[in-house]
Amino acid sequence: SHTDHTPQVLTPQADGTKTFTTDTAVIDISHTQEGYIMAKYTGSNAKPKLQLTGTDGVTYTYSLYKDYSTFPLTSGDGTYQVGVYENVSDDRYTTLLSKTFSVTLTDPLKPYLYPNQYVNFTADSLPVAKAEELADGASSDLDIISSVYNYIITHFTYDYSKASSVKSGYLPDIDEVFTSEKGICFDYAAVMAFLMIAVILVLMQKSYLFFPKFMPNSEAS
Repeated sequence: SHTDHTPQVLTPQADGTKTFTTDTAVIDISHTQEGYIMAKYTGSNAKPKLQLTGTDGVTYTYSLYKDYSTFPLTSGDGTYQVGVYENVSDDRYTTLLSKTFSVTLTDPLKPYLYPNQYVNFTADSLPVAKAEELADGASSDLDIISSVYNYIITHFTYDYSKASSVKSGYLPDIDEVFTSEKGICFDYAAVMAFLMIAVILVLMQKSYLFFPKFMPNSEAS
């Protein structure tokens, strides 16, 4: 009988169980154990930013929008600092919200398997089917990387026109880039990252031998 190997794409949730809020910003930390937080800004400031600093001391700066975006907790377990900032003028910002929170991940790889603001996808994203094809025959990390890399370099071309006109704050649309088969470096990186995530999720569906630590009730060690 045919076994369904469609990847079970993980979907982040902002369900409001634990939040930091102001009148115009919400940071949802309900699922930090899964490796992400979500945030949105509904005020009138033209260039609101979120900064996230983990235990490794590296600060990541992101743009905020009226809808929720997802931000990965790639520093692992420990205490994180998060802040929302409104632009005053030029490169000057004022603090709207600044908080700390503690993270204990269910698995150290979880932050890399959920969609995020830079690599944003759903179960309906077009590259999911391609990931199933690329996963066929993969039996090691190197196989996964080689398969995705070779697909990218043989199917995609650099978009010089886009590169000359792209604006600050640009975020890749994975389906659009995948369909047009062209883009700038950011686009290449986003599509390649998603394909690798999706291939891993396919392999998790196919066999408990791959990534057993993610499998519920698995006896693999």
